[in-house]
Amino acid sequence: MFRLMIVDNEPNIVRGLKQLLVEESSLELEVYCAHSADEALLLLNRVKIDIALSDIRMPGMNGLELQARIIEQWPQCKVIFLSGYDDFNYIQTAIRNGSVDYILKTDGDEVILQAIQKAMTELSRESEIDNLHEQTQSKLQQSLVTLQKDYFHKLVYGLNSVKQHRLDELKIQFDAKLPLLLIIARVDRWDPSISDADKALLYYAVQNITEEFLKDFNYFGMTLDHRSLLSCLQENPASQWGSTPNKWIRYVHSQLESIQSACQKYLKLPVSFVASSTTIDWNGIPVKYAELRQILFYGFGQREEMILTDEVTRNFQEGTVKSELELKAQSKLKQLLSSDLIMEHRLLNDFEELVELTRQLKHNNPFLHETYNGISYMLLAYINQHQKWSQLALTEDLNKLFSLDAHLSWEQAVVYLKELILLLLEDRNKESEEGAEFLVTKLKAYIDRHLDEELSLVRLAEIVYLNPTYLSRLFKQHTGQGISHYITQLRLIKSQELLKHSKLKVQEIAVKAGFDSATSFGRFFKRETNLTPQEYRDNG
Repeated sequence: MFRLMIVDNEPNIVRGLKQLLVEESSLELEVYCAHSADEALLLLNRVKIDIALSDIRMPGMNGLELQARIIEQWPQCKVIFLSGYDDFNYIQTAIRNGSVDYILKTDGDEVILQAIQKAMTELSRESEIDNLHEQTQSKLQQSLVTLQKDYFHKLVYGLNSVKQHRLDELKIQFDAKLPLLLIIARVDRWDPSISDADKALLYYAVQNITEEFLKDFNYFGMTLDHRSLLSCLQENPASQWGSTPNKWIRYVHSQLESIQSACQKYLKLPVSFVASSTTIDWNGIPVKYAELRQILFYGFGQREEMILTDEVTRNFQEGTVKSELELKAQSKLKQLLSSDLIMEHRLLNDFEELVELTRQLKHNNPFLHETYNGISYMLLAYINQHQKWSQLALTEDLNKLFSLDAHLSWEQAVVYLKELILLLLEDRNKESEEGAEFLVTKLKAYIDRHLDEELSLVRLAEIVYLNPTYLSRLFKQHTGQGISHYITQLRLIKSQELLKHSKLKVQEIAVKAGFDSATSFGRFFKRETNLTPQEYRDNG
């Protein structure tokens, strides 16, 4: 779905265009409105706009000036000018600056819809990645990748320090003096028929898609633990973003939606993303990486196709952030352990395969102790890290966890370990659902308190520090209905209550229910109840 912004200083025109696009056309659009260029600029700072439908002559900043600002911030945005003036000079300037179309207000609705459809088609065509497979195979053939991955692996786990000459030798286009933006991508679910070799190939494909969408920045990506892709980005001072450091970070975050959609479209893979909200100094990478992995580990709702930043932890951890020492220890620990609880099915499969191999060994084989101690160490690290002793009532089983000799047999020890793994996974899933419940409850409370205010998806996403698209998906997964439908039903209920039990005028009720005019409120109420507001009040 594309986002379209209507910009016109005449409210009636804005309302009419919004009604045409939302209620009367079949175009799949998320529509935003601005009544001046200044309002449009504020909106552009908050959300990625794909198509702008703008008046060309407005008080203050005119449409051509606004077009330049739009292209500066969202270069791929398509601008369509809608004007009451057939002015050749304006048309010539608009086309020269990259406008998709120039339409007269007298041309009619059909012409407007055709221009928007044309813009949507161009946007779709530009996102095509025709040579994806060839690029993927080419990447795999480069021996330099192995050296780059080894160097970055040590940086991520705090085992090495960054050196500019080493970055140059490995052809990694980074400046050792500038911080990095970190993004972790994870394939949430694999088809059982996909081999490990094909998984590696597909992760390279995810990397190529990510790099294609973020080609305006210095980029390096690598797979870690065969379970996730780490992408590191650095601003390019020579690019259009050189003088606007915060804008390039917002742009990168917004592009995660497009990357996620491309992975689903071209690779048929559900992919989740978690990103740092700001750039990170090189010596802070191990700590931030561990934090992002932890966020991705817990997730929210069904934990598929998530788009998160580290700001989401503000909902739960304000005032209780882990110490840097704890996070560094966690990062060091992850290097030593070959498995963790991030991917439930992979962990259980690996466990079963390992157990089957151990059954072929003699009972006094030292490897049994090594295996048991390795698994118990992994579980102990998780329990300590997430402070699960009291919640899981494990204090009575300490001897069993610490020592293989506390069990009567290897089979009994294996059963104990598996039960503990399942218990921890069940607890993780419960916390994930509780996290989603907390966010949805918080959002519902905000909507209820601010029903008479703007409740756009972008605004609601800012309240809970989530990506708008992912918030919409999470809300529907958790409640069974979309956010817009939920808001609509609340506004209908509130307006019905006010019509029955108050003496407020219809215009006043419209404002309290979140409508900008009695006309739009009346149209909405009639559509929902088959009665006008006054008819409903009279029947009550």
